[in-house]
Amino acid sequence: MKNAHERFGWLEFEKQLKDTRTRLRVALDRFISEPAENKEASGTCHLVSVFGNDVDIGAIWAGLAGQEWVTVSGPDLAQRRVTLGKDPRVFRGTIAVAGRSRSVRHLVALSAQVADEGDVGRIILSDDDPDFVLYRISQRLGLPVHPSWASWFWSMLQQKQRIQPLDGLGYRPIAVVGNKEEFLEWIGEAVKDKTIEIPDDGGSIPWQSFSAARLARQLRS
Repeated sequence: MKNAHERFGWLEFEKQLKDTRTRLRVALDRFISEPAENKEASGTCHLVSVFGNDVDIGAIWAGLAGQEWVTVSGPDLAQRRVTLGKDPRVFRGTIAVAGRSRSVRHLVALSAQVADEGDVGRIILSDDDPDFVLYRISQRLGLPVHPSWASWFWSMLQQKQRIQPLDGLGYRPIAVVGNKEEFLEWIGEAVKDKTIEIPDDGGSIPWQSFSAARLARQLRS
């Protein structure tokens, strides 16, 4: 985690009131958005994670909840104006830091598309690892799958052009287009022609720890 701060970006929020103008700037450590067409583009984002003091985080919380626009930038992330859109989910917490008399405030905000656990035909994922993709989609949609099918499922997504790269900071995000009915049809056909098989071991499904694997990749990058 040495020099982890060098991978941080910035989020700026500016609010013009009748007689005053407020401008805040906080550290941005995670971010996911739709691809920007060009520099200074405006668009929709899906995840924001920032750190700051009580006043700054309180103002950012109010702004995001109120569908306000914010400006973000960071390493390999061109500056742009974004909004979480309607009905975002915003969470706040406190982090105690050794050697500091005051705690750091942490805020994570998700777009409605990410927070919605229903089948909306497009799923936003924070990582493009095939095992993680299969796991998250199966959890989201309630699909009967096995970890050994990850490579096959990823190949199907690529073949049918269902993967849309997204912009991110601290993540390698993608959007997967498709619904439960379609994926079940893929699985049924693949099992029928023996492209994939249902293991007959009767035990629990051995999914790996994705959080640990993803953290290891981030630390190496």
